[in-house]
Amino acid sequence: MLHLRRPVNHTSGQTRCFFSLGNALRNASIKKYNEQKVLNFTPQQVYNVVANVDEYHRFLPFCTHSKVYSSKPMNQYKVMQAELGIGFNLFKEKYISTVTCQPTEMVKAVSMDATLFKELVTIWRFKPKAQGQQCEVDFHISFEFASPLHAQASNVFFDQVSKMMMKAFIDQCHHVYH
Repeated sequence: MLHLRRPVNHTSGQTRCFFSLGNALRNASIKKYNEQKVLNFTPQQVYNVVANVDEYHRFLPFCTHSKVYSSKPMNQYKVMQAELGIGFNLFKEKYISTVTCQPTEMVKAVSMDATLFKELVTIWRFKPKAQGQQCEVDFHISFEFASPLHAQASNVFFDQVSKMMMKAFIDQCHHVYH
């Protein structure tokens, strides 16, 4: 005896997505970079260079402008509002960040400008090594541009620029302390 199955109606019942393309595209556009180094400077010396936001335009690649507009103590932290300008060829932008500093331990900058970045977080952590004469530096940056055009361009240069940033801070430590 031959049994025929009824055709399956694909328009009713539950449907399930195995993956979400929207989330995959969004997560792919968030860039993250981490680097750890042990430097021949004290945590205080490295902290002083990283926390001196007003000087960034003098030594950071592509930083065209750096200005702290406000600074106030909050418990064991110092919290600053700072404007940074970045530029590369025809690309020039400015954005505001909240910079939180915990002396000799940490500097964290979070962009408050939703027009340029969906997210921009930079964290520096400092740990003493070799009886305090060296410093282990943990550098982390994560960001996502608001503009798809900027996001596409960042795919080309993100890792290289992140490495250049760490090198620029190390070079500035040498300039200031040697």
